[in-house]
Amino acid sequence: MTVAQKQVSRIETGIQGLDSIIEGGLIRGDVHLLAGGPGTGKSILAANFVFNAVTGHGEKAIYATFEESTEYFKRNIKRVGIDLHPAEQAKTLRIIDLEALRGKELESNISLLISAVKETGSTILVIDSLTALLYACETRFELRTFMKTMYKSLKELGTTSLMTVSLPNGATLGTEGFLVDSVMFLENWMDQSQFKTRFVVLKMRGTNHSKKYHSVILSPKLSISKF
Repeated sequence: MTVAQKQVSRIETGIQGLDSIIEGGLIRGDVHLLAGGPGTGKSILAANFVFNAVTGHGEKAIYATFEESTEYFKRNIKRVGIDLHPAEQAKTLRIIDLEALRGKELESNISLLISAVKETGSTILVIDSLTALLYACETRFELRTFMKTMYKSLKELGTTSLMTVSLPNGATLGTEGFLVDSVMFLENWMDQSQFKTRFVVLKMRGTNHSKKYHSVILSPKLSISKF
């Protein structure tokens, strides 16, 4: 490991098998993207990361959910063994329902998140998912402008950001994939007659990451293993 690599500050994800393939965790202060098709476990991975960070590493986090209400999200995530209520009670985690901002100007969403991070002193921000915000952009120019503004705002804020984005089968990332500091990808695939999920790091700046596919296991707790 080089001197430069040793000086990079990272946040451990605490997810079995993940930190070992990304040099110990997500680089602090970077903007990370977790992409994948529906039902690939994006929210579960993001919630695992937040839960581990606030309960085991002394971090504070904002989890912004857009595609479902906070109560629905907490109920569903608890079914896979992640109980976020104690962290909320301890004020190390705040869950924000962005559903209420549908139809508002995109800048309103960014402003709300930045204000919440500053108010709580959070070191981590999760946006689950970015897809709804991107669909609100009516033109490619508007989408590029929005993503550049969001990326710049998050980098200036200094928080470690993890955003999920849904991709239909066969779809590829656009501007959002080029701007962010890292892109991780989850996908379902057919192994004989059974659907399985695999994970790959497409890019991660400043990190000598694995470039191979890894299997995702969700029983009883999410883990990533050799393919």
